[in-house]
Amino acid sequence: MKMNTTARDELDQLIALLQRSADNLTAIDQAANLMQQKAYPLAPALKAYEGFLSRHPNSAIAAYNCAWYLAKDGQFEKAVDLYRRALELAIGQPEEVHLNIGNLYMDHLRDTERAKEEFNRALAINPRYAGAYYNLGNLAEQSGDRQLATEFFGKCLELEPANPSALARLADTHKFVDADDPMLARLLESAKTGRNSDLHFALGTAFNQLQEFDAAWRHFEQANALENDRLPRYSTQRTETFFDRVKSLCSREWVSRFGGTSSDSVFICGMFRTGSTLLEQILAAHPAFTAGGESEFFPRLVLQEFHDFPEGIDQVSQDEIRRWRDRHTDYTLRFVGDSSRLTDKRPDNFLYAGLISAVLPSARFVVTERDWRDVALSIYSTRLGASQNYSTGLENIRHYIGQQEQLVDHWKAILGDRLIRIRYEELVARPRETVSRLLHFLGEDWDERCLAFDKLDNPVKTASVWQVRQPLHSNSVGRWNNYRTYFEQVFGQDLEA
Repeated sequence: MKMNTTARDELDQLIALLQRSADNLTAIDQAANLMQQKAYPLAPALKAYEGFLSRHPNSAIAAYNCAWYLAKDGQFEKAVDLYRRALELAIGQPEEVHLNIGNLYMDHLRDTERAKEEFNRALAINPRYAGAYYNLGNLAEQSGDRQLATEFFGKCLELEPANPSALARLADTHKFVDADDPMLARLLESAKTGRNSDLHFALGTAFNQLQEFDAAWRHFEQANALENDRLPRYSTQRTETFFDRVKSLCSREWVSRFGGTSSDSVFICGMFRTGSTLLEQILAAHPAFTAGGESEFFPRLVLQEFHDFPEGIDQVSQDEIRRWRDRHTDYTLRFVGDSSRLTDKRPDNFLYAGLISAVLPSARFVVTERDWRDVALSIYSTRLGASQNYSTGLENIRHYIGQQEQLVDHWKAILGDRLIRIRYEELVARPRETVSRLLHFLGEDWDERCLAFDKLDNPVKTASVWQVRQPLHSNSVGRWNNYRTYFEQVFGQDLEA
């Protein structure tokens, strides 16, 4: 891992602690926790767990904890094996272990049937285990089964009536057409007594469906205020410094150092909420492509190899690039074999396009774009997470979009005809023409099935999980106008820029 001297010294101290504490499971747990918090390599901690288990083979807790950190390190199959070992050793509360295994199959190993089996095993042990119903709801939602998702989230709420996240997810499956809807009343009552942003996001969405836009905005504001309290503060200066360093270190000269051939994977990236899921579904309907969803491969590679990306990227060797290329080849073959092209729709891969290009010189990049005002509204009305801490304020969202656009300009200047921009508005207005242009860019023939993407039944993980199951429409174009007053209060004359 590329890291500065201070981080290296602290990591060395933790490694020394692990070596002194070979038979002290508590110390190993503490060191592993610190390594994860500091984003240090987990390999030394995992080695310590393995050594402990070799001397204490009957420790179910050690097996469980090792599995936990193996999953954090992206070693999902090994994590499943260690979780199963913990079960064989009769660990307490085995339903939780089955839940963890199911989550690995659902979120990382692309095996919904095995995920379902594990959740059902958890329920066989504990029929009142709300977490299993919640995750069965997730599975149903990803598969586009609204009725089943409603059933499972509802069952979760029967067992945990005060669970705000389950209520918000149940509301996501609901279509609001009447202000007297009991679901709306239930959301409002729950929001009075708690500080859960999910409830306010759900209420904002409900009132938006009812076209009560002032009420919707009040709840979006409350949701983002709650999120702002728990997320790290957004800094325009730090953000600009970061983007400038990416452009400086990942220069044309740096990218040109690395050549060769690789898989011809397709990376669909750009700002969140610009249509990346829609575009991947359209390509997934074409026989040449397999939808990979939001792969963690490159974000995890960055996390494992660069302690403070992009610092250290200028020190990357040809051998490292070849090793990472081989890892990605193995990853691709494991999921799609060699008969299909893998798509990766992780939106923030635009941050790593230079690194991805170096590792995969045959890859193609599709950057999704959309009217920044619609993007801002969509982000502001969606809970994204700590790594998108710009999302809680319209001004911050606009600033981040500007930095992202400049970085994409940088990549376009370097990658040339390996990168294409696709506008959401053009896609929904002229789908045949836009998709034909995209397929030509990717070197594939036209296939009529691309326009029937909504008939697919593949699992989809996205905040727009229900919308992507619908035929193409332009209902979301210009949606920000419903909230024009609030945009004008923030941007004034700059709103039309």
